[in-house]
Amino acid sequence: MGKSLLLKVTSGLIIFGLIPLVYSADIQVGSLSDGSCWYESKESLKVASFNDKTVYTANKTQIESQIESLIAESRNGEHQKVNEMDLMLHCGGYGASLVARVSLENTSVCVWTKFEKGKLTLRSVGALNEGSKPGELCDGHAWGEFILGINDSQFLAELQGSKWSSVIKEVTRISDKVYKVSVVKDYKFREAEVASLLEENFTGKNFIRYIEFNNYQHPIGDFVPLK
Repeated sequence: MGKSLLLKVTSGLIIFGLIPLVYSADIQVGSLSDGSCWYESKESLKVASFNDKTVYTANKTQIESQIESLIAESRNGEHQKVNEMDLMLHCGGYGASLVARVSLENTSVCVWTKFEKGKLTLRSVGALNEGSKPGELCDGHAWGEFILGINDSQFLAELQGSKWSSVIKEVTRISDKVYKVSVVKDYKFREAEVASLLEENFTGKNFIRYIEFNNYQHPIGDFVPLK
């Protein structure tokens, strides 16, 4: 790390209160990923990330409002009541992310955000994977699509034809015998229903090797749950 960058980030830490000018025993500062990120989580969350040269500070109400807006944006402006939100800070060689496990009115989602100019912007948001537990770092899968593994490609013409046109928008080849299936707009948040329909009514269902969600892949690093 160059001296000028160290000075800039250290200055940011001092400005945001992460390095107290006078040591105080009741100020607890944490670090992640061998000191790549510093944070303080009290009345407000304060984060400084060296690797992506960012600083961020906001209270819980501000964070929840920003994340709620990002979720609505990903759902074509549809706002849903937030029942519960668990926050985690993730840090690695790429920089820092604020991660949220969010329970909405009729679904649960996993949101990964990044810090840009003092605000949260979206890395990814998707349906929360089954088996995800509170206190653990969450991942989600992309809405509106799933991955299909099939042993005989002769049946793909059926998926791209009129029989399934009311639910399937597009079938894209990923590799030999592996395809991404995108659903129509009305089924964007109901891709599991389409997968079930295929398992029951697809002519080539006996040749299906698997149907799985298209999970987001996130960078390696350390994380800490935030209170």
